[in-house]
Amino acid sequence: MRIHGCIRSMLVALAVASSALVSPGCSKSPEITAESIEDNWALTEQHEPGSVVMTVAQDGKVMVLVKDRDGKPIEGVSGNLTVKVPGKDGAPVTAELVPEPKSGGVLLAKIPPLEDDLTEVNYEFKVKGEPFKGVLHVPRGGTRELQESAKENQAIKVDGKKGPNGGVLQPVGDDIVEIVADKTTGDVRVYVLDPNLKPVAIGEREIKLAIHTASGPDVIVLAPGPDRLYFTGKLKAKVNPTKITVVVKEGGHTDVVLCGYHPGSVIVVGPSAPVIGILVATAWAVKVNVKPTVVVHDDDDDDGRRVIVVHKGKGKGKGRGRWRWK
Repeated sequence: MRIHGCIRSMLVALAVASSALVSPGCSKSPEITAESIEDNWALTEQHEPGSVVMTVAQDGKVMVLVKDRDGKPIEGVSGNLTVKVPGKDGAPVTAELVPEPKSGGVLLAKIPPLEDDLTEVNYEFKVKGEPFKGVLHVPRGGTRELQESAKENQAIKVDGKKGPNGGVLQPVGDDIVEIVADKTTGDVRVYVLDPNLKPVAIGEREIKLAIHTASGPDVIVLAPGPDRLYFTGKLKAKVNPTKITVVVKEGGHTDVVLCGYHPGSVIVVGPSAPVIGILVATAWAVKVNVKPTVVVHDDDDDDGRRVIVVHKGKGKGKGRGRWRWK
């Protein structure tokens, strides 16, 4: 009798589990709607006629929502994506955006999986005769990685501050970098800074920038300067950019950030987009510190203060969250 009771209990449990699997509330794929796309690691770019909300996933799945000036979703939009696949010859890959039924205007597309540090995704829509064109540079983790890196950088307060050369400051992983360019020559330099915002040697890092200007996007792979004291490159056009995506590689790890971006903010593009002031009149006279940088850190326990060496001779720095940024 006990065996029959156990069998009956098992059958009941299986029946309950089966009903849960077919229950509409337990769908494996969450419903895609105009409301849900913005909570799915999307970036929003504001154009003159309206806005584009886009999420790009690591597997290449893209979701897009186009809105009017009042923020209302627009249905009946047509468009496509063009992707430059890094490291592969041939024409760029084009993917058509297809409306998702009953989603309130969401468009879907599938592009090749994101396999490089940076993939250029161009979008173009037709909305009541008005063109919506733009470009995103996304890392391997897609728009989610850009959102997460922006969240991690919120505690590091560099907004409104200038670097020692008068350039723009941007936290990237464990580093803060200064991006600056000579307004006369268009020569670009990127410095790695210590917690006191003083330049240090770049060590074994590698850096590249995706620069957006009115003339279009450009990816600049920077070269180490003399004695590896900074990175150097050249702007295609001697104008301040409207967007900069920064890639820093070191020791097999890669960090990618969208310069100046804060979680939930809107990226203004087009003629009304504000510029990022990297162009300055400079003589490149700032000295780079190649000696160890020592930071005193209060760990808030009872054993007093302790000293941490953050940067050593080759300019390497570790320990996100341990620095006392001011």
